[in-house]
Amino acid sequence: MNAIKEFFSDWSWNEKAWLAFVLIVQTVAWLIHNDTLFVLIMTLTSSLNLVFGAKGKVAGLYFAIINSVLYSIQCYGIQLYGEVMYNVLYSIPISAIAIYTWKKNMTQSGEVKFRSMTPKMMMIATAITAVGVWAYMLLLQSMGGNLPFMDSLTTVVAVVASMLYLLRFSEQWAMWAIVNILAIAMWIMVFMQGDHSAALIILMKVINLLNSLYGFFNWRKISRKTANA
Repeated sequence: MNAIKEFFSDWSWNEKAWLAFVLIVQTVAWLIHNDTLFVLIMTLTSSLNLVFGAKGKVAGLYFAIINSVLYSIQCYGIQLYGEVMYNVLYSIPISAIAIYTWKKNMTQSGEVKFRSMTPKMMMIATAITAVGVWAYMLLLQSMGGNLPFMDSLTTVVAVVASMLYLLRFSEQWAMWAIVNILAIAMWIMVFMQGDHSAALIILMKVINLLNSLYGFFNWRKISRKTANA
């Protein structure tokens, strides 16, 4: 109990309320939709990953690994191979490495030292993303994947965002906001194709989008605070 109290000691009431709201809304939606326990765990681990991550807590990375495994299984069943490959081959290893690098870059008070990108770095990241989307779309088309452009777009942007996440750049949250907007559109398409379990994933992505906006501003605040720590 003391460990839990200490973990939330630097959280404001608004931040605690946001975490509770996210978990309650997704659980209620799951009950109403009467979906599987698998889907509930997948959506909750996604939210815990992002809410803890936006707060700058290493614990979020452990939930990221669990969620990546579950989300990959979900995507494989509907042939979203880009999402599967991203999570299995990239997201899980990146999250594991980030656990180590974040712990190596902390202040004495236990805060992770986040950073901000220069305009030149942002231009390079944008160019790499554009080329990657085009090349990966061609690969997915050759594999007979479902929605190859949207699958490539969400996957490649997520790859770049994950690398920025590993390197502790606050701008990665802006890219995650883009990823979530694209993912919402993609899962709406999946829902319209007849997969009604996509409804809970759409809700998960909407919540993740809101959390990405919070994460962007919170990481920038932390980066200014820890700049000289």
